[in-house]
Amino acid sequence: MTVLSSLRSAGGLLRALRQRVDQLTAMLERQRRSQAQVEAFSANVAHELRTPLATLITGTELTMREADLGPEAKDRLGANLEELRRMQGIVGDMLFLSRAYGGHRARRQRVDSLAALVAEVVDYHDAAIEEAGLSLRVEGEAAGDFDAALLKRALSNLIANATRYAAAGSVLRVGIEGARSGQVRVWVANTGPVIPAKRLPRLFDRFYRADGGQDAQPPAAATGASGGDDHLGLGLSIVDAIARMHGGAPFARSDERETRIGLTLSGGASGRAYTARRSPPSDTTLSPAAPASTTLPP
Repeated sequence: MTVLSSLRSAGGLLRALRQRVDQLTAMLERQRRSQAQVEAFSANVAHELRTPLATLITGTELTMREADLGPEAKDRLGANLEELRRMQGIVGDMLFLSRAYGGHRARRQRVDSLAALVAEVVDYHDAAIEEAGLSLRVEGEAAGDFDAALLKRALSNLIANATRYAAAGSVLRVGIEGARSGQVRVWVANTGPVIPAKRLPRLFDRFYRADGGQDAQPPAAATGASGGDDHLGLGLSIVDAIARMHGGAPFARSDERETRIGLTLSGGASGRAYTARRSPPSDTTLSPAAPASTTLPP
């Protein structure tokens, strides 16, 4: 009788557990559908805004070319044009993020030297680096199959952020680390104010802004880059999306020595598919970079 009672009790427990699992599965499915609807809505809104913005920009540019337009009117139109282009950049970034989290994957092509690709991006930021009184060093090397255009965009965001918030006279470091598993880590490090540990997991959230630390408008390496996502809290969201489109993830670390933010990439053409699921970014202690390096003087 005792054994029978135990069996009945165990059966009831199993049914309760199965019911709980079914409830959790249903909840996760609802969340997935809700996220998909939000991404689809964002993509539709961004797509619909592109045409009127382009029309307004073109019309403003044509009006500014009129010979009888006074200087004050030109100044006002110029300010309007700047804001319109800024909005156009935001819309473009939102459309990119919606597509990325909707399942788009990176277009793979052979990149024989990531260090050479980094050097191309650095050339674009040369003036800003020099103006800030900084120098930049590229450490390490790797090759693989990546979307070169997307990777340049991610690196541009990271370098621009590090440049903006690095301590004057310091050295920016761009690290490239390959692994036998096919994973590649690319990061940008700068010396400057520390990002509080509680804020690190949120650095890659869209439009995330904080009151202090390196993810805020003051000392930070978390928002913006050259282009439409400048100071808007989209810079690292784009880095996140590009990492995951390559089957990787973003990471961040900050202490008194330096702040290091980067991404991992699956280097093989058969890397795992990108999904909309986003796990909290994490980082582990990195080994010293490869000895090969290039230093750009201030």
